[in-house]
Amino acid sequence: MHYVIVGLVLGLGSAVSPGPLQTLVISQAVLRGWRAGAAMALAPLASDLVIVVVAVGVVRLVPTVWLNGISLAGAVLVGYIAWDTARAARQAAYAEPALAAAADGTAPPPAPPPRNRAGQVSYARAVLVNFLNPHPWLFWMVVGAPIAVRAIHQAVLFGIFFVLMFYVGMIGLKIALAILAARGVAWMGSRFQIWTLWGATLGLAVVAMLLAANGIAGLIG
Repeated sequence: MHYVIVGLVLGLGSAVSPGPLQTLVISQAVLRGWRAGAAMALAPLASDLVIVVVAVGVVRLVPTVWLNGISLAGAVLVGYIAWDTARAARQAAYAEPALAAAADGTAPPPAPPPRNRAGQVSYARAVLVNFLNPHPWLFWMVVGAPIAVRAIHQAVLFGIFFVLMFYVGMIGLKIALAILAARGVAWMGSRFQIWTLWGATLGLAVVAMLLAANGIAGLIG
């Protein structure tokens, strides 16, 4: 039970921690609906399998320079997604005059905010973003893997339960965030979509700069 609780708490904490995956979950839910956001939330099921296996198998043996290289690659990919999300925000903003005209009674009510293809992020790209993000690697190398190894020493099932509950907590809460974000579009219309997409763009841009700064500092430090 101890490892079940620890895994669940760590998973919930990871779900609310700012990062590229959380931003993708929210932005895609706003842009394309909660199912698209939920699909982004499932990305760790594919990417983290490798991360967990590597971390548990070679804890403390992975050279730091690898993480720095991963950080730089992640910065490039996240930066591109930030640009694509900004493009989607501009497209949504172009539809705003039609909404204002409808509110004044000078035009028929427009259709609901469109699920634009601009800013669309595939599941495979979300998996790659999460894989290239050094934070899951650092978490499993420094926190997750040592706990899992200690649990396995007591019983293999303890280690399995720890990992399982971590992902139940993290993915479950991220899906809940996707549903809340999508409902915001239904309540507030395209304004919510525009604000959220620009917020997601800013968040992704900041994450990309931080990833690049961490990678460069590690390589030259």
